[in-house]
Amino acid sequence: LLSVSPGSECHHRSVCEGCQRPISDRFLMRVNDSSWHEECLQCTVCQQPLTTSCYFRERKLYCKHDYQQ
Repeated sequence: LLSVSPGSECHHRSVCEGCQRPISDRFLMRVNDSSWHEECLQCTVCQQPLTTSCYFRERKLYCKHDYQQ
């Protein structure tokens, strides 16, 4: 599940699961229960940006192709 939420509506500052830095961007990306910077949301294997969908296994993100490997 990939969703985009306005960052300004968060009552607490979210920390990016990818880089562990606070997210102060206008939008934050939500994957399962984790928050991400848009630029940190990329496939673990090929570093392809994950803009429309992603696959999640063992706390890592994958594009469809690499997830199926």
